[in-house]
Amino acid sequence: MQTEHRILEVRRDHVLVQPLDGIKPEALKVDGPSKYVENEVIIVEPLDGEAGKSQQRWKVIAARTDPSFIGCTPPKVAAVSDDNEYEFTEYVSYKDGMAFDRALEDFRLGDYSKARRVLRKFIKRFPYHIDSYHHLGIIETNLGHYDRALKYFEMGYRIGLMSIPKGFSGQLPWGFLGNRPFLRAAHGYGLALERERHHLEAVDVYEQILALNPNDNQGIRYLLPSLYLEAKSPQKARAALEKHGADGTNLYTRCLIEILDGRRREAVRWLCRGLSYNLYIPEIVLSQIEETNESQRYGVAMGSRDEAIEYVRETAPWRREEAQEFLRRLNPSPNGLSALLS
Repeated sequence: MQTEHRILEVRRDHVLVQPLDGIKPEALKVDGPSKYVENEVIIVEPLDGEAGKSQQRWKVIAARTDPSFIGCTPPKVAAVSDDNEYEFTEYVSYKDGMAFDRALEDFRLGDYSKARRVLRKFIKRFPYHIDSYHHLGIIETNLGHYDRALKYFEMGYRIGLMSIPKGFSGQLPWGFLGNRPFLRAAHGYGLALERERHHLEAVDVYEQILALNPNDNQGIRYLLPSLYLEAKSPQKARAALEKHGADGTNLYTRCLIEILDGRRREAVRWLCRGLSYNLYIPEIVLSQIEETNESQRYGVAMGSRDEAIEYVRETAPWRREEAQEFLRRLNPSPNGLSALLS
């Protein structure tokens, strides 16, 4: 018999859960409990049909991130200006929030183990605390636990969406501090989806962020065109660039789109603009070596070689033969460009 449960706590050899059709928590012995996160919903069935025994083991049939079963009152968004701007309200008191602040201090000091332990206890008390999920996602990412990181980011993102009223047409600007945990969790979720190569799902998240925060303080517009190319939707990539503008590494993305469309002269024009921003990208594209760096996506310097490595790694269509042939023939140096433009 299959049953559904919400995970209250993840322990070493079992998960503490609450049945969706019951009240009393119970412990379930499952394989690999560390794969799961707090408030995840799991569907289980007994492995040997002997349910009820203390040593009974359970098989997880399916799992999903669904905060709607948490049960208490989630945060709300409230109007904060006459310009259709809203902000998430804090539902944790200042005194209660001090525990969260202590966890952040441990996080900043690099004590991820302690910070994670405190944050997981905190969300047991305050299961709708978006910023806790966001920071747990960062911690799990830094520890290389990408599956768990994705779940934490997604939980924070879905709690935020659940808090926004149906038919909401307002904005959640970055300038209001209460909105930043949700916007950051959404960004982290999008990056985690990218890492798993779920490009179109990441696009949906990023489009949602841009709709809610059009000022784009997080640089989401730089991510969309490459994702559309990865998803084999070059016309949507072009539309995104035309809508949001092409600057930074997106100058090269626009060049790439023109190459793939056979518009070589336009491609040269965008390449010239790209070279004025970052000189290293053509070199990295043509390199036969898969270069790596230790920089995180948020930490690379604009115009640097590290930025070029990150960009080329995340924009696979540059590895296509027509794109590489274009650069080889052009020889992206001052003399090569002059010859082609004459």
